[in-house]
Amino acid sequence: IEALWREKMKPRWVINELEDRGERRGERRLLRRRSRSRGGGSPRRRSRSRRGRLGVGRLGLGRLRLRREGRDDGDDREDGDRPRRGKGKGKGKGDKDKGPRSSIPEVKPEKLCGELWEEPREKTGLQLVADMAGSGHPWQPVLQDDSRRSYASYLPGALTEEQCSHYFETIRDSVPWGQPEGRLGPIPRKTAWMTKEGCECPYRYGGVEVEPQVFPPWMIELLGLVMPKCGLDSKAEWPDSCNMNLYEDGGMSVGWHSDDERLFQGKFRDIIIISLSLGVRRKFELRLNWPDDGERPVRRVMLGNGDLMTMEGMTQK
Repeated sequence: IEALWREKMKPRWVINELEDRGERRGERRLLRRRSRSRGGGSPRRRSRSRRGRLGVGRLGLGRLRLRREGRDDGDDREDGDRPRRGKGKGKGKGDKDKGPRSSIPEVKPEKLCGELWEEPREKTGLQLVADMAGSGHPWQPVLQDDSRRSYASYLPGALTEEQCSHYFETIRDSVPWGQPEGRLGPIPRKTAWMTKEGCECPYRYGGVEVEPQVFPPWMIELLGLVMPKCGLDSKAEWPDSCNMNLYEDGGMSVGWHSDDERLFQGKFRDIIIISLSLGVRRKFELRLNWPDDGERPVRRVMLGNGDLMTMEGMTQK
């Protein structure tokens, strides 16, 4: 589940789902050797952000397409979208430790003062999920960048195995999934957009406004299980919208991107994205824009069945 913190304590959700192809490494190596020996060209590179799970949440994470000022709201392609031979299959795209050029805004912002890129969170009043949740929920830090006011945390095993199985199957089988067209063809995953009843939260993808679905009863139940673990006990603080992604096999993915759509204002103010992953264990990566000399550019975490993760503050910038 991916929850986005918005004005008046109204976050957003996203749901992602994927099942493993079950390929063995030895088989992949053999196929690559044969491809090279037959002059078939180099094999496709594995996406740096491929996931094999159901992520409920921008969160898998998530949620997901790069936006720059001055670009039309309809341009929602993230790196990794490209034409594919058929729906439901295909690989994401990305180089090791290098996001494609289009994943980084062209103009590097100026630092605020000295080594600070953003105002400190003590001045803006940003509260982190780990602090709001309290000691009963042992969130682990993944990213703590005070100079950029950017944070990410991880909570393994937030749901029981029984709960994970129940919601995995419910979401996979009951949601009317769609597969929008990007610039280069169908995106390499399936999606859906849900909102709280009465919420006017328009969401666009590829120039087309996505038709929202009203939260079903299972979504309200899931919110009740997950939000208290994030320190959001009051229903007034719960998300009012949810972007869902379904990854049916190991070839489906989401490429490098920022959740900086104008609807969420992630480039201009603090937001909180909370993701719940369901399904097989997969790698998730965060890559720093404009790293200074000596800075660690990529953070990685393996997200498993029932794990929660956050991206907070100005992380999407």
